[in-house]
Amino acid sequence: MNLALGLPRFPRAARRSLASREAMHAWLLDLQRPATGPALARFIVARLSEWLPLASWTIVVPGPRGLEPLGRAPRGRRIGQAAVAAAGAALRAQAPWSAGSMRAVLGAGPDAAAVAWPLRGRKDVAGVLVGIDEAPAPRPPDVAGAGEALWPDVLEPIGLALERVQHLDRLRQLAAIDDLTGLFNARHLQHTVERELSRLARTGRPLSLVFLDLDAFKRVNDRHGHLLGSLTLVEVGHLLRACVRLTDTPVRYGGDEFVVVLPGTSRRDASRVARRIQERVAAETFLSGRGVQVRLTVSVGVATVTRPTYAAADLIRTADEAMYWVKRHGRNGIRAVLLGRAAQKGSTTE
Repeated sequence: MNLALGLPRFPRAARRSLASREAMHAWLLDLQRPATGPALARFIVARLSEWLPLASWTIVVPGPRGLEPLGRAPRGRRIGQAAVAAAGAALRAQAPWSAGSMRAVLGAGPDAAAVAWPLRGRKDVAGVLVGIDEAPAPRPPDVAGAGEALWPDVLEPIGLALERVQHLDRLRQLAAIDDLTGLFNARHLQHTVERELSRLARTGRPLSLVFLDLDAFKRVNDRHGHLLGSLTLVEVGHLLRACVRLTDTPVRYGGDEFVVVLPGTSRRDASRVARRIQERVAAETFLSGRGVQVRLTVSVGVATVTRPTYAAADLIRTADEAMYWVKRHGRNGIRAVLLGRAAQKGSTTE
């Protein structure tokens, strides 16, 4: 469709759909039902597509690595990247943004018309609503005029609903964080492994777990006290973050035990990660900034699954048992296990 010509019909279509008090009440109530960002995005995209059927509607939000589509962007990664570029332009302008051709204006994205509206919560911008057409328009769509007409009944309620689910997401994340180290906690580990097993079923890519236990850590507490022992665990958490990818999930399992979830990682590659962590821990002098010198080693178990026939508990238990095998055979080593077939990987003694 020609977005420049179709955009003026957008507010009229929305107003017709929300004309009665009952319809408006249902719209506002439906915006409050989704408990997660992706679920809210799916509902909003479906409703907006009824009012203005563009090639793509996307909600773009700030994420840990910058702007990113909320949920899966329609029509794949290319449209998702284009939506992020349009959202960035709107945020830089701090105003509604449009282009007759994204490629001509931004030097990126499709040769198609696009519109973007910042979505404001009670105080700050919660995200950006982006619509991308299939073809260019002869002139930039009147995004400001349409946004003004849409604001009270459509854009403002969407912004408030988006702010609400973001707050819920933050609360869920806080519940999954270990208070001491800032890593994820054991409760989150189960959820993460279940999610990655589902991904394995879709992609066929292996999943590995690295289970670590600090050797003879009780000596640190006995010699230096529990406060410095806790600070040592904090430094171990920092070291773990530095040893893994952004897509990996480091977890404090409890006490002086840590786990790293490695999506898409074979047993061989996971063993390399385990070796890197083992070597970094052995080379580190912990608490040096506190006038104390603490040296540590780790016993490491690695478990890898290549088929989605195992449960999360199976993978966690196998990695835990591999770690305890190292403990029983001299500590400061690594044992790697492929579920369904066990193999020892270079165990050394302390």
